[in-house]
Amino acid sequence: MFETLTRNWWIQLIRGALALALGVTALIAPSTSMMLATFLVAAFAIGDGAMTVTAGIGIDDDDTGRARGVLIGTGAAFIALGLVVLFWSGIPVAVLVALFAVWLIASGALLAYGARELRPQIPAAGSMIAVGIAVAVIGLALLVVGPSAVDAVLPFAGWFGVVVGLILGTVSLRLRRDSRALPEQALVA
Repeated sequence: MFETLTRNWWIQLIRGALALALGVTALIAPSTSMMLATFLVAAFAIGDGAMTVTAGIGIDDDDTGRARGVLIGTGAAFIALGLVVLFWSGIPVAVLVALFAVWLIASGALLAYGARELRPQIPAAGSMIAVGIAVAVIGLALLVVGPSAVDAVLPFAGWFGVVVGLILGTVSLRLRRDSRALPEQALVA
């Protein structure tokens, strides 16, 4: 699983750029950016789903089949969520907030699960587990409070997106550096 993430470092870079764009949009134009925010949430969910499916497909056969199934299933659900948000013309704010909250809960749980599974390969797995729990709790709070708190939460969400985007960008560059130490993959004809 770690090798798959390392070889696909560029997907983390894309996820970081999308999170950064979403965060900056929330900070710069919170009231006029609903359409753009909807597009960015959809793009981020689709990108996150693609990364999750890629990680699931790339897991070695000696890893557990359960992890593969969880990753592929969760990634497919993220992609479906992103497509619903993207193609639902005039999506109500309440529905968008609920979908975003559910996605945050699932993303946080998946991050914590992945960090737990990769504990031997990742020195700071404990902090990744804590971040996963924090993301899930933020999603749960957003789901409970609902769209009435969107205006109050938007600046926090903006800064959160900026920080997460920068962290993912940094992680992607670290993965890129680590990918150079991996043996070349054999081409299958």
